[in-house]
Amino acid sequence: MLHVPLHRGFRFIHEPLPVGDASIPVLGHGELVGLLRERLVYSHGGTFLVTGFRGVGKTTLVLRALAEAVAEPAAGAREGRRPDHDVLLTVHLSVARRMAADQLLFAVVRRIFETLDDQGLFRRLPPDIQESLLLAYTRTSLSFTQTHSEGTERGGTLGVGLSRGPAPTLGLTGKRTRTRTTEAAFLAYSETDVEHDLVRIIGLLSGRDDRPRPRGALRRRRSRLRIHPVIVLDEIDKLTDNDDEAIADLEKLLGSLKNVLTARGAHFILVAGPDLHDRALTDADRGNGLYESVFAWRMYVPCLWAAPERLVKELTERARAELGLRPEPIPAAQPDRTLDLSAPEGEPLRLAMFVSYLRFKARGVPRRLLQEFNSLITWDGTGRPSLHLGPDDWQRVLFYNHLDAIVSETVSAAATNVLAPVPIDDDRWRLGGYHVTEWALRSRGRVFTAEDVTARGQLDPLLRMDTPAVERLLRHLARRRVLEVVSEPGRPDATVYGNPGDAGATRYRLTDTYLGQVAGLARHNESERAELRLPAPAPPSADADATTVLRADRGPAPAPEPDPGPSVTFSGRLPAITRLADRYEVHQMIGTGGMGAVYRGRDLRTGEDVAIKLLHGGLAEDEMILRRFRREGEIALRVRHPNIVRTIAAVESPEPALVMELVDGPSLADLLDENGTLATADVIRLGRSLGEALVHLDSLRLSRVDLKPANIIDHPVRGAVIIDLGIARAMDEAEGRRFTRAGDVVGTPAYMAPEQFMSAREADIRSDLYSLGAVMYQCIMGRPLHDGANVVEIAFSILRNPVSVDGLPVSSQLRDVLATCLARDPADRYQEPAAFLRALADTPEARELSEQDERPRAS
Repeated sequence: MLHVPLHRGFRFIHEPLPVGDASIPVLGHGELVGLLRERLVYSHGGTFLVTGFRGVGKTTLVLRALAEAVAEPAAGAREGRRPDHDVLLTVHLSVARRMAADQLLFAVVRRIFETLDDQGLFRRLPPDIQESLLLAYTRTSLSFTQTHSEGTERGGTLGVGLSRGPAPTLGLTGKRTRTRTTEAAFLAYSETDVEHDLVRIIGLLSGRDDRPRPRGALRRRRSRLRIHPVIVLDEIDKLTDNDDEAIADLEKLLGSLKNVLTARGAHFILVAGPDLHDRALTDADRGNGLYESVFAWRMYVPCLWAAPERLVKELTERARAELGLRPEPIPAAQPDRTLDLSAPEGEPLRLAMFVSYLRFKARGVPRRLLQEFNSLITWDGTGRPSLHLGPDDWQRVLFYNHLDAIVSETVSAAATNVLAPVPIDDDRWRLGGYHVTEWALRSRGRVFTAEDVTARGQLDPLLRMDTPAVERLLRHLARRRVLEVVSEPGRPDATVYGNPGDAGATRYRLTDTYLGQVAGLARHNESERAELRLPAPAPPSADADATTVLRADRGPAPAPEPDPGPSVTFSGRLPAITRLADRYEVHQMIGTGGMGAVYRGRDLRTGEDVAIKLLHGGLAEDEMILRRFRREGEIALRVRHPNIVRTIAAVESPEPALVMELVDGPSLADLLDENGTLATADVIRLGRSLGEALVHLDSLRLSRVDLKPANIIDHPVRGAVIIDLGIARAMDEAEGRRFTRAGDVVGTPAYMAPEQFMSAREADIRSDLYSLGAVMYQCIMGRPLHDGANVVEIAFSILRNPVSVDGLPVSSQLRDVLATCLARDPADRYQEPAAFLRALADTPEARELSEQDERPRAS
């Protein structure tokens, strides 16, 4: 699909790009390198803060600037440039772990001495400076003391003399000894001492000799080697990483080292993340803050968004020059254009699409860019490298090229809404767009909200992506048909848990088209499977039906105007969203409600398809919702009726879920959307089936079922089947208090009885009869009982406007039945479902239906 030779000098780069290495082009930051070099060359000292997102090449930039500063041509001191006998001494320290001030100072002193010795500079220094450096180096580990001792030895001998006969003799001897011993002991070497030594070392190396001289001595100017230390404190972002406690410790460290960091004669370069960039800006706004007093200059290193194009362009152009071919410019990518991949003239455009693919994958980080690029390099027998993409690789290019175009649209829109965007804002918008899009691709078709994306550290806090920003991105992805909107707040047919005036949240899911394409990428590429956190998809089974098997041979659906997007072919069962209790696999969503969504699943032991209800992501943190969900499981396991869905199991691991039978058939909501109304006979059958279900619930002292068209399935044999008992409760006041907060409204407003708005705890089986009447009314009239643009308008209509059934095109008896069900006062309704069924059976429509049902039996 794409095979492009590269120049022979290309080599894999697995480390920061060495200065002068021609294997690959310099990927960017040239202007910033020049700025840092100028700061180093044209100043006598200072502390600089270099910040940027991890992996953008901050260390490479600093090393390049230092190399250029070292190579800076010498000029006269009067011109402000360093003379040729001056030397930049680079000391590189990683501070990825916390250090006390004395530990850091010890490390700096020792590293200065060791670097001087390694580079042969120590021997070129005057002896007195050598002695001072050696003493400071030694004192970082040991402190020397001298002790003096003096002793006297006296002795005597007793013997027998022979001169005058045996006689005793006594002799005395004496010896005095003096010894001097030097003992090395680990003694205290305080932070103040090492700070003094470091400042003194900097002064001595840079030629500032402030030591007192004997009286009368002349101060002679000598031209000698002057050394200017540049201490790079790297990888601070790994230390802080948006950790407030770690940042506070670092700021305390900076404050204690202020005298060292502001000393003339040395430069300190702190390489950190965007968290310190933000802290520095906040600190500067206060005035006279720590960052303002310590750092002489700050520089933000942006992500390298143009690096993919530069890498591909220069490598391919150098190869064409080696082969004697003219360079071909890389045009702008056209993600929605259909390509003839076999046409030779299409190569520049294919390269442009490959560049867009690299931009999505690299996200402005050179390390990620090179990892992705290197994975597609092949070498022939002559040692020439080539960029080679096979059919599977090209599918990935098409897919991510299309997504890159979609994300770029959001970045362009965001930039136009800011008066003066700065680089870090642009980086955050772009990175946020890529990360949110990838988060959606990893969702596997599960329903989610913007709050789910931002909750529990799902996104790097350094991106500063709050819920409204994520919501805007998700809206754009929905417009471009990457996502579909499952439910929106304020809809009258949405179930409410709490205050009906609450805004709620829009819920999304990944479209089936993208689900299939993601599964196809994961099947053919292990790295894609790992990045998207997908298991290997199971092979298609022989008994898989059209609902559980998705055939996605079309590309991502773009906005209405462009042509269809790229093609990633996939046929088979999609990867499971999750697995429950090591038995049930959760697959595609088949319905959603206010508290959770229902997914088609599979019982791995029996091989049967089931329906599985999962809580929406964020609601699992709400203790009241969680208790209500578990209570739903307890209630549902007690219910056994053909017109109510059967609950098979309630599981807790790895998350709470209800496993139910899968009831086949369209929902009543779908039938009404398609046909507008139902035939009167079908309405009677509906009322009869639902009334019998309510009789069963009443016998169990259960009530407050969320009756609405979306929760009713039209089964070809069983008739109307209630598929959701999410808000049902036992008719016990104590139970009501346990699962309902004071003032809560629970239910679907368009089908709720008036008393449910005033006190959810007062609702009983008569409230369900009201909901049944509202459903039957809609089936006859083709519109809901109460109209309103939102939940609040619906609530006011129910509470203020009396219900009229005069316009129903049915018998007066059936109108009376519905009027009784829809009475404002529960005392004026049927007091039990059995009474409703008797009244319904007495209507002409019901008697005629009964006669029709009996005729086939009589024949």
